[in-house]
This record gives sequence, structure tokens and C-alpha cells, in this order.
Amino acid sequence: MTDRIDRRRSPRISCDLSVEYEERGARTKQARIANIGTRGTLLKTEAASPPIGVQLFIRFRLPLSNRPVQTVATVRWAAQRTAGVEFVHLNFQEQDEIWRYYARELARQRKPDAWRRLIRGSG
Repeated sequence: MTDRIDRRRSPRISCDLSVEYEERGARTKQARIANIGTRGTLLKTEAASPPIGVQLFIRFRLPLSNRPVQTVATVRWAAQRTAGVEFVHLNFQEQDEIWRYYARELARQRKPDAWRRLIRGSG
């Protein structure tokens, strides 16, 4: 897992959010988001995880947001009932909402070292 974290292009924060997802032509499924960043998320599914490489349409709400985030995501890795997905089509407003949620949760979870890493990595 450490190798996966090191290769991420954006930081993530742990969370527990409800999400709906569907593969093309399949029925909508429910899952949970276990962590999130502006480029991707970790899905915890009740059934088998979606296969690597599959594109999903995902829909979720962030606390304090007026509208749902709806985007396409590609499954980058999968294990039993978990999948790491990369967002493919996030508009600027959705990226900003995720970023604000990330910053708020980071402060709430009191992770000052993460702030330092984030600031060092953005320069």
C-alpha cells in the first residue's frame, strides 16, 4: 500500500461517504468512499470490486455541497471489495469542492504534518 500512496498525484483524506457507481450498461450499485482527493478515491464495495481498467460513472455528495459530484472514473487497482479509482472528467467547480472538503477534513482530523507535506509538494 505504501508504494501506491507514494505514486499518487494528489493527497487524500480519509472519509466515509456514500457513493453510487455504474459500469456501462449495468445497474447502479452502492458503495462507500473511504478516502478522497482531487484526482481519485477509494471505493469500498459490498460485492466484488469492479475490474481494473473499467470506466465507471460515479455520483456522490460532499457535506455542505449543494449539488452532487458526478464524473467518470477509471479503476486503477482492485482487491477484494475495494477499488482505487482515478477521476477522468472533473470540472473546475467539482475539483474545488473536493479540495475544500479535503482542507476542512484535514483541519478537523488535525493532521498538521499533512499540511506541511502538501505545501512542500506544491512549490
